[in-house]
Amino acid sequence: MQIINTEEFLFVVAHCPFLSHREKWQCVIDTLPELTCFTHLKETNYLLTHAKKQKFDRYLNEFDVIGVKEKYRKANLCTVSLTSLDYPGALKNSYEPPVVLFYKGDFSLLDQLLIGMVGARDCTAYGNMVLDHLIPSIVSSNMVTVSGLARGIDTLVHTKTIKNGGKTIAVIGNGIGYNYPKENKALQEDIGTHHLLISEYPLNTAPRKHYFPLRNRIIAGLSRGTVVVEAKERSGSLITARLALEEGRDVFAVPGSIFSEHSKGCLDLIKLGAISCQSPEDIFDEWNLAFVK
Repeated sequence: MQIINTEEFLFVVAHCPFLSHREKWQCVIDTLPELTCFTHLKETNYLLTHAKKQKFDRYLNEFDVIGVKEKYRKANLCTVSLTSLDYPGALKNSYEPPVVLFYKGDFSLLDQLLIGMVGARDCTAYGNMVLDHLIPSIVSSNMVTVSGLARGIDTLVHTKTIKNGGKTIAVIGNGIGYNYPKENKALQEDIGTHHLLISEYPLNTAPRKHYFPLRNRIIAGLSRGTVVVEAKERSGSLITARLALEEGRDVFAVPGSIFSEHSKGCLDLIKLGAISCQSPEDIFDEWNLAFVK
């Protein structure tokens, strides 16, 4: 094929199955040096091997852009590239933003005040109670919750937001046409129909372990601040919190029992300077918003 514009080139790069996330960025920078303003990778060297460059050139020539876009049209899947005016500004200004976002649902939700909410997959009854305490006021203030559709806290964030009449965004670590976890199939479809599903992976991409930490940077990059509800000492939620801090975003951590392993990560975050979140008012006060019950 013949690449006719930057957007099309980014579209092909986003689909390349044999390039890692950073190799994709290096490929973009090598071809489109004007895009270095979007990433810190210009300060680092991730040179592609000669063999990979040759392999990518073949892939570039063989990729059926028209056919793939038609498949997406039939699946009601949309895309927005990094160079588009529609690409969410907060994410565009974050570290290593996805070169293309694949999405399904109400894209206008990205124009609202977004709050990330993450936590343990094996959450406790305490985490469930915390969300019952926080989410009604968040929804009443028209904030949009952002989470990762994983088991545990993520799933509860989405379901409780919907139950309270709010809007939610799910950022997933697989393609939008792939249901994961399987028990969330109906929830994923509901969010894609009435809310917003986002991924940096093509339609039917299966999840891989290293996709989930990458997914976390999108949650942090989209959100004005992130609430960590429950987290063990080593937790994916702490990756999201660290990334949010690096982006200069607010991090709220819900304190818990010093005897609970599920609160260890949150308590450590508070010691490091995260905002202790014991009630919805803690979020509203930090952001100078009128409290809504």
